[in-house]
Amino acid sequence: MGLLRDADGRVLVSRRRRDAHLGGLWEFPGGKCGAGEPARAALDRELQEELGIRVRDAVETLVIPHRYPDRRVELRVFRVDRWEQAVVAREGQPLRWVDPEGLDALAFPAASRAIVHAARLPGTYLVSPEPPSPAQIAEWVDWVEQGIIANGVRLLQVRAPGLEREAFLDYAGRLLEVAARHRVEALVNAPESWLDRLPAAGWHLTEQRLRSLRARPDREGWLAASVHDRDGLLRAMALPVDFVVVAPVRPTRTHPGARALGLPAFATLRAEASCPVFALGGMTPDDLPAVRALGAQGIAAIRGLLPAARA
Repeated sequence: MGLLRDADGRVLVSRRRRDAHLGGLWEFPGGKCGAGEPARAALDRELQEELGIRVRDAVETLVIPHRYPDRRVELRVFRVDRWEQAVVAREGQPLRWVDPEGLDALAFPAASRAIVHAARLPGTYLVSPEPPSPAQIAEWVDWVEQGIIANGVRLLQVRAPGLEREAFLDYAGRLLEVAARHRVEALVNAPESWLDRLPAAGWHLTEQRLRSLRARPDREGWLAASVHDRDGLLRAMALPVDFVVVAPVRPTRTHPGARALGLPAFATLRAEASCPVFALGGMTPDDLPAVRALGAQGIAAIRGLLPAARA
């Protein structure tokens, strides 16, 4: 399947025939692989047949196994970055270019849930730095706001594991106000019992919290998890979460003793992922093209997405 965006960032979807399996639902362009046909070759052929385009650049981003009551499918999803010829409905199928925020209003097959998430998520995920003390919270909130503005951040993780509960709630409450002001989606990395004291937000799980859950919690907003190896990735996908952060890809100041994965090991984990993946650890915007070329959603960073004005 192909995830195509136009120059305005809109995503291409088509409606399934009424007489087809899951007929009438919306889907992303693409179709079945022929016997022995590689997934990329099938993508090129299907998009030529369906849309009249010739794919030039495409990167596999998701491998989604899913079991419906009557069949099992495996979706191989490619981000199509460049193509030739104008998109046309060569098979008479309804086509629509949709703003990513509007995808939730459309009915998709259950297996396409992760593709919708990939279409909606940005390429950068800012993780808040931890204030050295409660007295510096206001200063650190201002620093995060500067980073949001300077880098066009649209996704924020509120994280400060060293702060006591009341100080953390003060810091998080201020950051969520900043996020709302700049129309940034936010997730809070904290015990679930703390979330009820804060404005509505998503929940980012540490790997320890991920391991304590046996089912996906019934909460609104994004659900994400930090993972460090294949076992963590499999747990996150089984829950399931909406996206994962794999870390550390490179050595970091916040986890100086942690063993860095390196890009090859990160790429191996990404290739098994059925949900969008961000790379964390020594990442800056300069790393975004290389990480995206591996099929990742993008980068997550603390100082890499903030002005270099603090120690």
